[in-house]
Amino acid sequence: MTFIRNQKVDKSQGEQQDGVYTCAECGQVLFEAKYKFSVGSGFPSFWAQAGESIVQNLLHTYGRTRTQLLCSKCKQHLGHLFADERTPSKVRYCINADALKYKL
Repeated sequence: MTFIRNQKVDKSQGEQQDGVYTCAECGQVLFEAKYKFSVGSGFPSFWAQAGESIVQNLLHTYGRTRTQLLCSKCKQHLGHLFADERTPSKVRYCINADALKYKL
């Protein structure tokens, strides 16, 4: 699902209803496919994670503060977490596509 700027994410219209996204390094399940959406940035985006599979690490780099996302099992860098009022959870997981594998 792609949404237009300032348009709310409809949680009933995920890009893929079946399957999961796992860590490309260790295979741990990170996201359910039904929580994936596109913001047009080129990075896969999700509005919820699977269980406790992701660790948040506060970074103070480049003159700003960001939340880095790491796989809780192998500590691979996954991407970053951003506040996003358009999603049902009010956050957006912006993930590096190379850090994920899709599985049915």
